[in-house]
Amino acid sequence: MAKKIMSRKEMLKEQERIKREKKLVAEEYKKEDIVKNFIYITIGVCLFLGLCYFGLNLIKGKISFKKEELVVDDTINNAVMCGTLLTQSDSEYFVLAYNYSSTDKSIYTQLATNYQGSEKVYNMDLESGFNKTCVGDKLVIDNDVKKLKLTSPTLLKIVNGKIEKSYTTKEDIIKVLLGN
Repeated sequence: MAKKIMSRKEMLKEQERIKREKKLVAEEYKKEDIVKNFIYITIGVCLFLGLCYFGLNLIKGKISFKKEELVVDDTINNAVMCGTLLTQSDSEYFVLAYNYSSTDKSIYTQLATNYQGSEKVYNMDLESGFNKTCVGDKLVIDNDVKKLKLTSPTLLKIVNGKIEKSYTTKEDIIKVLLGN
C-alpha cells in the first residue's frame, strides 16, 4: 500500500508540475499577445492619424487630384524692361518685344537665341507689369520711353541709345533675325 500512496503522491506532484508548466506557457503566450496587440494598435493609430491628415488637407484644398498642365519653362535670356530699353551697355542691339504667352513665343525665342549677327538681341515681355507703360493699341516709335508705345510683336534696332528702325510683322522680324 505504501507504493500506491507514493505513486499517488508522485502523480499529484506530476500533475502540479504539468499545471505549473501550462500556467507558465499561458503567461508567455499572454506576453507575446500583449506585444502583438501593442504593435497592431500602434499601426492602427498611425493609419488613422494619416487618414485624418490626408482627409483634412483634401478638404482644405492643399491636396488636389486635378490634372495639372505641364508648364515648360522657356527661360528667356537677355530680358529687358521698358525703362531700360534704350540704356543697355551695347552700342548697337535689337529688342524683340512680344507677349510671352503668345503661341509664337517659341519662334521668337529661337530667333533671338540663334541670331548670328554681331548685335545682341534682348527680349521684352509686353504682358509684364513692368512693361505696361510701353504697351499701346497702336505703335508709336519715340526715343522718349514715356511716349513709346509698342504692339506685339515689335523688333526695334537700337543704335547709341536711339531707335533706328522698327519691324512689326512676324515675317519682317524673321527676315531681319535670320539675315535674309
